[in-house]
Amino acid sequence: MKKKLENIKGILSDIDGTLYFKGSPVPGAIETVSTLRRKGIKLLFFTNTDSETPKSIYKSLLEYGFNVKEDELFTPIIALKKFLSVHRQKKIFLISTKEIEDEFSEFSSVQGDEIPDYVIIADFRDNWDVFRLNGAFKYILKGAKLFGTQGNRYFLDYKGEPVIDTGSFVKMLADAANVPYKIFGKPSIEFFNQALNKLNLTSSDCIVVGDDFESDIQGANNVGIKSILVRTGKGVHYKPSMKNTTPFLIIDSFKSVLDYL
Repeated sequence: MKKKLENIKGILSDIDGTLYFKGSPVPGAIETVSTLRRKGIKLLFFTNTDSETPKSIYKSLLEYGFNVKEDELFTPIIALKKFLSVHRQKKIFLISTKEIEDEFSEFSSVQGDEIPDYVIIADFRDNWDVFRLNGAFKYILKGAKLFGTQGNRYFLDYKGEPVIDTGSFVKMLADAANVPYKIFGKPSIEFFNQALNKLNLTSSDCIVVGDDFESDIQGANNVGIKSILVRTGKGVHYKPSMKNTTPFLIIDSFKSVLDYL
């Protein structure tokens, strides 16, 4: 018997690998977003992309042809800036791309021999310098708290090739220094709850659609939201036999969501 999604009021959708992949929209995704909007379903596009600012991601969605609003976007950068805005007296040491570094210029960074309160690791693909990580490691050993923008082990580049991601670097530093760490993006429960709050909906009102089993599916399952895995992006590599939990649905692509509403 075909599963149905009943009384769904909102959708939390991943972006890269779900709405677009390898520099092109996933077939049918643009039209599906517009159809869902006409149906009155609230939409939030939440992503772990932490190499670009929210404005850059929003601009990309518009250029691809998606009918989205800027306030429908939620990223780890947004969550992290919200946190730092209420801790402005704290000093940070940020490892990120130059674009993201500029985004955090309003916050206090360490100067000279100062020890930061927070070491923050984000995607730093534009300058993979091990000495940057070692500097962060030294600060952590001296008492700085370790933060990660998101928890992905790897991402897929424009060619669909795997590239080590933020979560792997954060876990490496945490293991080396033997310290706990805080993640601001997926799959953290707090990030999912913040996403629900932005829609003003409960977990039973929404579904999560994404291509990443660890960040999207397990993250959703951890907060009691029905999860849907798309067979695009990372989803093409999903093997149920390798996992101890499963999505509510597995579908070919984002447009297939309409078949179950």
